[in-house]
Amino acid sequence: MNQEIHEIKSLIERINQEHISYLEGLNSKVLLEIHLKDGSSVFVEISKHGLKTVKPDLKKTIQNQVILSFKDLKKLIDNPSNILRFLTTGRVKVKGNIREIFEILENL
Repeated sequence: MNQEIHEIKSLIERINQEHISYLEGLNSKVLLEIHLKDGSSVFVEISKHGLKTVKPDLKKTIQNQVILSFKDLKKLIDNPSNILRFLTTGRVKVKGNIREIFEILENL
């Protein structure tokens, strides 16, 4: 579990550094709910202020949400074209405006 959280935090730092100019132009927020192997979850907010881990209570306030496992997140980072297959099989769940979510995720 600690290794998964460490990898998520390093991914957040890398994306914040590499894509800060894109993130500053965002108008909407996306909440990633990442399920870890031990059954717990990490919540990551994508907004104009960058990516950051947040508390689960934001789940009620952010309309655009993506729910996936840590394992699937790693596979999507390695091969983003898997997203459509993961969505159709139910491995990744999306709530909210799917067009906005895809636009934000494909630019990261």
